[in-house]
Amino acid sequence: MADELSPADRSSLAAEQGPVNMAVGGVLVFEGGKGVSHDAIIARLEGRLHLIPRYRQRLQQPTPGGVTNPVWVDDEGFDTGWHVRRAATDDVARLVGVEMSRRLDRSRPLWEMTVVDGFEDDRVALLPKMHHALVDGVAAVDVGTVILDPSAEPMDMSPDAPWQPQPYDRRRHLARLAAAPMWQAQRLFLQGAERALAADPLRAAGDLRKATELLAEVARNRPQAPMTFLNRPIGPNRRYAMARVPLDALKVAGKAAGGTVNDAILAAVAGMLGRLFAQAGERPARPPVALVPVSVRQPGEEGGNRISTVLVDLPAGEADPAQRVAQIHTTMTALKDSAAVRAGALLVGASGWAPPLVSSTLARAMGGVRAFNVVVSNIPGPQQPFYLNGSRLLEAYPVVPLNPASQGLTVGVLSYDGAVHFGLLADRDLDPPVEAAREALVAALDELTSGANVPNPPS
Repeated sequence: MADELSPADRSSLAAEQGPVNMAVGGVLVFEGGKGVSHDAIIARLEGRLHLIPRYRQRLQQPTPGGVTNPVWVDDEGFDTGWHVRRAATDDVARLVGVEMSRRLDRSRPLWEMTVVDGFEDDRVALLPKMHHALVDGVAAVDVGTVILDPSAEPMDMSPDAPWQPQPYDRRRHLARLAAAPMWQAQRLFLQGAERALAADPLRAAGDLRKATELLAEVARNRPQAPMTFLNRPIGPNRRYAMARVPLDALKVAGKAAGGTVNDAILAAVAGMLGRLFAQAGERPARPPVALVPVSVRQPGEEGGNRISTVLVDLPAGEADPAQRVAQIHTTMTALKDSAAVRAGALLVGASGWAPPLVSSTLARAMGGVRAFNVVVSNIPGPQQPFYLNGSRLLEAYPVVPLNPASQGLTVGVLSYDGAVHFGLLADRDLDPPVEAAREALVAALDELTSGANVPNPPS
């Protein structure tokens, strides 16, 4: 038994080179209680992993030397307890930085969780960590809602029968590959495209050509993003910081300026960057550019990566927060009415359509084009409270990886239960550091929402 990786999933594996770590994650803060103990969380996972079967699968390379793409196979030695660790600290942000500095073991299913005690008010944090090839941001939220409950009373979602791994038969898999007409025609440069795109190898070849042309087009026709302190070479180690703001405050701020809550979020990031540039003594020649992932997941699609991307100029030099919202709204409206989202989907999937050796080349080519300065990944989450074994989930912060190796900061954004949660992941040696970025973001959020008549200011 073997499942193919999607093109974007293979791109995520190929991008993990040098100091780049393609793990995504989060910080989930719960009320204290017996239901969020280490043993209780292991029991919860074991009772629901049948709903997310990829969590029991690992990568398998059918042939040596990187000629074929890896596939997902059941891990016959799977042990839930190995994947769930324990820690005690009152500095969760520091722990996240340490955890995101360490790559996942590719010989095992590509996820881990850390149960963290030591909070004030007897709270407990859960730090999930997953490889981007396993799940994108939207699917990560789906995973969370499978593990959690919509009420304090746990639901019975036990499997009908104990899980049994299906053995992987390398010879049968290779025989299936060899029988594919596309493999016989152009097995090196088109392997994987037949299953990922269509049974027509000519169409696959055309799509791959379009993808590589798109890479060149992005580099040729769009001005490079300005060189800033955010875009120096990074190391392997990370630091992390968190902030949050009431969702209603951002809705009011966005609407007052003629925009949306998403426009307000990007306006706050622009205000953060303006403050950081001032601290760094930089005055970029043109507006900084954000890479903004956009979900293109269709109803009924599950798991893997289903994302597109757009490049958005951020008015970091605009002092008026309302004007920042208005300018971003105009930009985003124009992008949504163009072919940019479709082109972005092609760009994300491009390097997954080639064998791994070619994928690595395309990943490096993308890293050589300074098309953006910062990633802003805004994930819509559930607005009702969720629970884990009766303990309410209070806060939920995302962690977005740094990629490519010249990107020193990412901004993850997740809305949940009436609040918008920001997670800032940075290179350990970023200067100004990630804590300065957090302070600048809180100041920008406060400035943006100061006229909104809602309780609980940004924190």
